[in-house]
Amino acid sequence: MYKFILFQILFCFALIASPKETLSLDKIYVGDKVQYEIRWEEPSVTDVILEPGEIYEDESLPVLEILSVDKLDHKVTASIIFFMAGEFYLPTVWKENGKEFKSTLKITVSSHLTGMESEIEDVDPPILFSGPYLFRLLGLILFTCINLYILYALYLYWKSKPKVVDALWEKNPTLPESTKRLQNIEQYLQTETIFEKELIFKISEYLKEIYSEKLNENLLGNTDSEFLATIHDKTHIPDSFIREIRMYFREMKYNQNEVILSKEKANQIWEQIKKDFLT
Repeated sequence: MYKFILFQILFCFALIASPKETLSLDKIYVGDKVQYEIRWEEPSVTDVILEPGEIYEDESLPVLEILSVDKLDHKVTASIIFFMAGEFYLPTVWKENGKEFKSTLKITVSSHLTGMESEIEDVDPPILFSGPYLFRLLGLILFTCINLYILYALYLYWKSKPKVVDALWEKNPTLPESTKRLQNIEQYLQTETIFEKELIFKISEYLKEIYSEKLNENLLGNTDSEFLATIHDKTHIPDSFIREIRMYFREMKYNQNEVILSKEKANQIWEQIKKDFLT
């Protein structure tokens, strides 16, 4: 009985002495910035290490980034941003009575997408062509054939007539889709009210259109992460530019952002992105 009580006392003392890890948010979503803290009181806890930088699960894109770390006498705090949903552990290590320990705080990150979004479905039953519907269908086919015959006869008549060529008349060229998107951005930059979130959506779609043409593959249906991973692998754009714009796109698109930009600020953002990705 004495040994059992002694074991319980030592176990409780160990729990109290061990560093305590906490997060500033209970519910964390992709793109959130979270404050992490590890605090201890006992002098037996030494060499607490947590370094800033990106954390990878594979060799593609990081799952989280430790933006900054502040170390004090009895605690370490860090600012962290998450890029993917899942369960993660921070690379925090420390020594307690000479023995090395690692972080046991499991961080669960959720996605803003719930998976319950409705899909487009056919709600009307198929038309059964029977009875009076069959006669209507036959009448529609006959009417279509007569119209096609008349149009074909008019075409032959027009083709047989001598034509006067007007050298000044030219067919208006069809603008490429990327040019249309570029004009859309430039027109939006001239409006009186420029929402930062809407501007970023227009710019990201324009970049996907441009690189679809450059790389000769369809990138329009890709997510921002997939698109940026593709240009990371197939272009010489610096990694720092790709990481910066990925974080900026996520912060603007998936957070509640209703910021209205001045024309000067909006043009600065547009010119910087053009400089980094289009020159």
